[in-house]
Amino acid sequence: MINLTAAALVFLAIHLVPSSPLRGWAVERLGQRVYMGVFALASLAGIVWLVKAFGAAPALSPLCVTGGLARALTALLMLFAFLLLVAGLTSPNPSLPGGGGALKGEEPWRGVCAVTRHPVMWGIGLWALLHLLNNPDPAAIVFFGALALLSIGGARLQEIRKRKEMGEAWRAFEAKTSFVPLVALARGRARLRLADVAPWRLALGATLWAVMLALHGTLFGVAPLSL
Repeated sequence: MINLTAAALVFLAIHLVPSSPLRGWAVERLGQRVYMGVFALASLAGIVWLVKAFGAAPALSPLCVTGGLARALTALLMLFAFLLLVAGLTSPNPSLPGGGGALKGEEPWRGVCAVTRHPVMWGIGLWALLHLLNNPDPAAIVFFGALALLSIGGARLQEIRKRKEMGEAWRAFEAKTSFVPLVALARGRARLRLADVAPWRLALGATLWAVMLALHGTLFGVAPLSL
């Protein structure tokens, strides 16, 4: 557990850099491209260490045991996470690295951004939280907890930087969207039309979800829909 905890802390620390003054300092001295390269390599090394440490962590008793109904509900909610992730990665998205140009497009708050302005981070965050709820043992708490904290907490920190970098354009985007999924839709600040998302994105997300659901037991030793 010491190795896993250390890996989680280092992984979180690496991803705090883009939202801290260290980023500006590093970009000024290294240049944008070199900084992005170094950050990408550090992130890759961090996630490899984290995954290996999780795999090697001792199996300890879970804090509670979930039943078949909870796993079935989790599997259904994972479909939402997959749809957010796929649509967020394949759509113009101001919250993605280098995505500032999307703010210059027509109504950048349409499509998946009407659900949340951070679809990718929430897709990862929901995946981590749902797995954490169904695997509440000490190793899973550290592993999935770190990923959930990085995704959702990191998105919040990212907004501070984007307000400074993008100014009024980002604030206008914020006014039409919500951080928490579905809130802007519920409050009438946003509208979601199927054509704005593109059905092929939904089909791709649903297909990947179905494939992962079918192969989960083979790949990870846990069948989500087993009763």
